[in-house]
Amino acid sequence: MSLSDIDVDIDFGEVARMQPFPRAVIDRSHVVLDANVALEVWAARPAAELVGTPLASVLGVDEGELSAALATGNPGGIRLGTTAHGYQGTRSSVVIRAVRVSGGRTIVAFDPELAAVGEWTQALGRRESDRLQLLLSASVAFAKTRSELELGELLSETARRAFNATACSVHTGAPGSYELVAGENLLASEWPADAPPRAGLTVELGRVVTIESPDEGDLLVPGMGLSDVFRRAGVFSVIGAPIIEDGTPFGAFACYFDQPRTFDDQAVPLAEALAELAGQVLVRLRLEERLRRAAMLDEVTGLSNRRLFDQNLQRRERAQADQVAVLFVDLDGFKAVNDSLGHAAGDEVLRVVAERLTRVFRAEDEIARYGGDEFVVALHVADSSDALELADRARAAIAEPIDGIPDGLTISASVGIAITEGAAADQPVDYLIRLADQAMYAAKRSGGDQAVVYHGHQHSQRLDVVDPAAISRRERVSES
Repeated sequence: MSLSDIDVDIDFGEVARMQPFPRAVIDRSHVVLDANVALEVWAARPAAELVGTPLASVLGVDEGELSAALATGNPGGIRLGTTAHGYQGTRSSVVIRAVRVSGGRTIVAFDPELAAVGEWTQALGRRESDRLQLLLSASVAFAKTRSELELGELLSETARRAFNATACSVHTGAPGSYELVAGENLLASEWPADAPPRAGLTVELGRVVTIESPDEGDLLVPGMGLSDVFRRAGVFSVIGAPIIEDGTPFGAFACYFDQPRTFDDQAVPLAEALAELAGQVLVRLRLEERLRRAAMLDEVTGLSNRRLFDQNLQRRERAQADQVAVLFVDLDGFKAVNDSLGHAAGDEVLRVVAERLTRVFRAEDEIARYGGDEFVVALHVADSSDALELADRARAAIAEPIDGIPDGLTISASVGIAITEGAAADQPVDYLIRLADQAMYAAKRSGGDQAVVYHGHQHSQRLDVVDPAAISRRERVSES
């Protein structure tokens, strides 16, 4: 019996969609009554053999599975897990459609290509769903970070998992000076010294970069020998994204693969989304840092205030070959300027002294206005002689004439010094501040305008000045 023998109403639109596919007419028992040429080819059996054979046997599936699929009546098709491909000698899944007609008969069509598309679409849907969930989770997690380091570590791990990468690196900083803050850069050891910075290159391109093979690297950056860098580092593929928010570059992240990788059409949007999330959080973190620092800067001098100075000391680590010294600076003659010329003149003196101290000391040294006319400096030195030399340079700078201050009102400085040597070798820096403060008062009591180094034990109660003239107005204090 052929399709033309069926004399009942049929949804011919649905049947038309079934035409290109292998098709059969079956009875209530799912036995084949008729088969088209496509089914003959697919099953590698003539129609005469197919007729009278259970469709489940033709497909190579369980009868229960077939019955369940036909019972759903899903017009979009139902996927069968595994079927026999007679012409390929393989097994795979297919999607079947069924249209019921009179006499308990059913027209069934199935399409292995449609099944493959369906499976691919389903897999793609799962990937998109997983990535969407990842972005939602990342958005929440990123928003909770409280530092660039914490954000970098989270971004590195999130991107590595999102792309199933071997490693991921995150670089942030100021334009042109991006530093690795989290993760591992697999290209770092092989990167040419004269080549553009790795993160800077991605930021300069201003877009997501995908490199699926080492040779593609040479196309991206001609003349650099990037393919050789990849091969020496054992890297086959890379995807990198600049972190740019509101036109401000913050850095970049990159994922590295030690196997060849082909990036699907969702890879670039995913990288862009992660970079955008990170950029938004970096804007907030840097704004918060600026506000915190503004609250911790001295309004008159612009130096760190006592609170910020103490906070920075907590993060300071001693260099292996150097010692830490604290210089406590108290201005001599400042009260007279304030009393004679007023607080405006006094503030100007403080600003000038701050500028001169900044000129004397290095950028990495911690300088703060500690209160009133007191300044404090924490720095790495080779030994106490090094600290004394710097203290003398600071005193000389402070003693230079200041515009607007009459000759009769001179400004000089008494400096107390404490250093991590001897009994103070293992003491924290805040303890050194107290010792330096004691040494500064010893300098004051000895007439001012001199530097005094404290030498003593933790529980020292008394300071003795030793022959100040013998060391050119620099004094050492020792415990008797």
